[in-house]
Amino acid sequence: MSESKITAVIVDDEPLAIEGLKLRLENIEDVVIIGEATDGDQAIRLCQELQPDVLFVDLQLPGLSGLEVVQVLQSDIMPLVVFVSAYSEYALDAFELNAIDYILKPANLGRLQKTMQRIRERLSPLQRQQEKYRLLKALGESSGLNIAELEEWLGNPAQPLPSPYRQELVIKNSNNEKVFVPVTDIRWIDAAGDYMCIHTQTDNFIVRITMKKLEADLDENTFQRIHKSTLVNIHCVKGIKTLRNHESLLDLGNEVKLKVSRNYSEAVQKIIHARHS
Repeated sequence: MSESKITAVIVDDEPLAIEGLKLRLENIEDVVIIGEATDGDQAIRLCQELQPDVLFVDLQLPGLSGLEVVQVLQSDIMPLVVFVSAYSEYALDAFELNAIDYILKPANLGRLQKTMQRIRERLSPLQRQQEKYRLLKALGESSGLNIAELEEWLGNPAQPLPSPYRQELVIKNSNNEKVFVPVTDIRWIDAAGDYMCIHTQTDNFIVRITMKKLEADLDENTFQRIHKSTLVNIHCVKGIKTLRNHESLLDLGNEVKLKVSRNYSEAVQKIIHARHS
């Protein structure tokens, strides 16, 4: 929203309905109409292009309905939504899509002023900051990232979203020196009690850590459990041989072959799917 104006797009398949709503909204001093559409596809394009603060949309439109327009926009740029309709039976569906209001036609000026007051409250800096925090918190819970990381990314969205997984491991080598091992260099990991043997193309490292903890630190889209004591980098798999009893053998090259136990037989399909996607 600009400092003093609330931008709006009106969508209705009846030009007279658009004109009537437009005339009433123009009597509210902080509202500016920046676009008009007569069908659902055009409404979506306008919202993507103009990014209005609020969308006034009729429910019954040619092609996509008003409800369907909002469902599409929810995965893209989402203005506040006010449904305008001659029928009341769709109100519950509308509010399930988080519409800010549902107005019956013809909308009078007094009713629109109440709607605009709701919109002002939702567009206030404090309310937007609270909604941003709730969104970042929800994203953080689902992605494993903290709010500070997500805010930094929002400041420069051209950068890839940071990963909650380890990008490298700090490991002591045989000379008691700390070395940094990129996880992309790891071919496979096998366990011996509370120790893990980490294998790269050129080195082997012993680390005191449990398999459960190490597996949680690594991206599940890269490292696949194939045995209770073995993790494999799926991008290092060069071939798969099917054995009896629902077991398989993974070929990592350089005469390295790892068995997929029957308890983890679904791992083979996951590896194939990941390599083909």
